Amino acid sequence: ETEIHMLAYLDNSATTRQSEEVTRAMIDAVQDSFGNPSSLHRLGVDSEKLVKSSRKKLAAAAGAKDDEIYFTSGGSEADNQAIISAAKLGALRNKKHIISTKIEHHAVLHTLNKLEKEGFEITLLDVPENGVVNVEDVENAIREDTALVTIMFANNEIGTLQPIKEIGAVCKKHGVVFHTDAVQAAGHVKIDVNELNIDMLSISGHKFHGPKGVGVLFARKTVPLTNVIEGG
Repeated sequence: ETEIHMLAYLDNSATTRQSEEVTRAMIDAVQDSFGNPSSLHRLGVDSEKLVKSSRKKLAAAAGAKDDEIYFTSGGSEADNQAIISAAKLGALRNKKHIISTKIEHHAVLHTLNKLEKEGFEITLLDVPENGVVNVEDVENAIREDTALVTIMFANNEIGTLQPIKEIGAVCKKHGVVFHTDAVQAAGHVKIDVNELNIDMLSISGHKFHGPKGVGVLFARKTVPLTNVIEGG
């Protein structure tokens, strides 16, 4: 008798299978556009064009400007860089208070733990049973010395969507930088950073059929970025 093994993959919220279209594009890039995009020779210029084209597509999809898109090694690096950058900007203005929630990804929570050891005060909001953050709780937690609010777009375990537009509006009213970890939301819901009042946003390619090891940080020019990796 012939055994038939059927695989039902039900873990897309953790990671997705890379699409054939993405794989083909990566193979073409590795084989044909392998030059250093900073080099002035033809292969370098070709690589630079490919990077610029990718950046333009991502910016257009998010309603952002091309120079507000930064490539990272994944969602965790994007989260780290966003939070550390906003914290350092806040410290320059004598603002060392950060608001987040207890249901964030460890890339956020561990970065906040690190900053707490460096003298920042962290407020982690409770979330009701329905998994949705109360906008009023966010506003009530904002103080004169609040530098950043960082709240995930969609939860990676229960799938709840947060009221990002409303939270962003509150942050905008109080002059506080708003970052959202949108790793679990990208590819599932439409995201327009201007419409949703987002200052900084993190995504990761492997969550929506892209490659592992590739992420993106959107950051407005009002939040100068701090390097998390030194070098070129």
